[in-house]
Amino acid sequence: MSLRILKGLPLQDFPEARIGIMAHGNTTANFQRAYRNYPCDDLDHCDAVDGPCQFPANTNLCPVRTHILAHTIKMCDSGIFTREGATLTYTQLFDTYTRMGVQFGIMIDVFCDAQATIVSAEEALKYYEPYRQMFDLVGVAQGTNLEEYLDCYAQLRELGFKYIAVGGLLRRRTNTVRSVYLRGEEFMLAILRDLREQYPDDWLFALGTFHPTRLATLQELAVWADYKGWIFQYEKRNDTLNTLLTGLATNHLEHVEESQRAVIKRQTTGLQRLIAQRDVDVAQCGTLSQQLYEGRRTLRSSLLTLHTNLSVQSSPLAHQIATLATHGLQDDSEERQVTEALIAVAFPEQEKNAVLDNIRQNRQVRADIRAIERKLDISNAAIKQNIDRLLLSAAALPTTLQEFCAKIVELIQVSERDYRFRQVRTLVTTSILAQLPGSQQGRPEGNSDVNGVTARS
Repeated sequence: MSLRILKGLPLQDFPEARIGIMAHGNTTANFQRAYRNYPCDDLDHCDAVDGPCQFPANTNLCPVRTHILAHTIKMCDSGIFTREGATLTYTQLFDTYTRMGVQFGIMIDVFCDAQATIVSAEEALKYYEPYRQMFDLVGVAQGTNLEEYLDCYAQLRELGFKYIAVGGLLRRRTNTVRSVYLRGEEFMLAILRDLREQYPDDWLFALGTFHPTRLATLQELAVWADYKGWIFQYEKRNDTLNTLLTGLATNHLEHVEESQRAVIKRQTTGLQRLIAQRDVDVAQCGTLSQQLYEGRRTLRSSLLTLHTNLSVQSSPLAHQIATLATHGLQDDSEERQVTEALIAVAFPEQEKNAVLDNIRQNRQVRADIRAIERKLDISNAAIKQNIDRLLLSAAALPTTLQEFCAKIVELIQVSERDYRFRQVRTLVTTSILAQLPGSQQGRPEGNSDVNGVTARS
């Protein structure tokens, strides 16, 4: 989804902007292929042209592809902040970077530990030589205070790193795997300002610190940064539709003039009945969604425990299980992989059965959710038909009711995917692209040296 959202951004309106895409080494093989092929990962439907690929025989001939790639930078890190952490050896990691076709590959750093990070940096350089033509290796400065960061950065430069990022500027929220907030704005700025003052011409990246409110400061310091938490803020189409339909049933239809009620009674009664039934389905879908969320969380925890046990045994299955732990829903083939791993570590029979039951229950709940979603689609279509008949039955309906109904119909006709994409693309366009230096009403003018923003996938 993140790749499809980014390729649909109106980059043609912002010729100075570049979008970086940050992935990590623990992603699935399918995502790695899509990432390498971006923006041509789906020839059946290209979000950049909102239709099928126009050059399926040779995508290199596509001017849209050429334009997007000219405004895209691909990066990848070791997955240190994913649930399973940095589980790959340097050879495995660098092979992954090469397979994904990245421009920048980030070393394995150690959170808030400058000394251990330098040791890892030295090891990274030992393995990097065969990959030197494939991607640029990025060092990472770590530390617990300003002095440690500056010293770590200096040591990385002495080792020969041309590209250096600043890590460890995040703290984990309690009871979550997401590292989504800064250790301190002043702390971050002090480090970046001192580094920029001492190394005015260096390439510099602040890992995990981007936010639209910091854009001006990052531009001033000529620093790249990444973060995804603020990007994927959207409302589901049916959630928006729920609010609109509730307003239609309990407010707008109740305020139609008495003279009109007899004319539209049949349509309004049918609409209210459909909306009431739909509310029941929506509530059930919400209950199942919460059940699936809890089930997936439980499964991830079990798989991470399994991964730890496999790692202790140096089992080749460890990486495989770490990958499966990233999504929480497994098909039959993946279930067999988990079964094999459970047997390899001799999980107690009761615990083994609990994990496998968890996998199957999650699949069933997801199937139940999809069944209800299909039922909601049918309800939405029926509601649209009733609204169409309502509007034809009485031309003199209040303008506010007509406009409200038109809004509902328009929303029903938009797919869930397109509704989400539209929200996120609007957010990125208005909150970032339009704020870049030289932009005027969404269209940049003039030149800018640093217009880089990296979205984490």
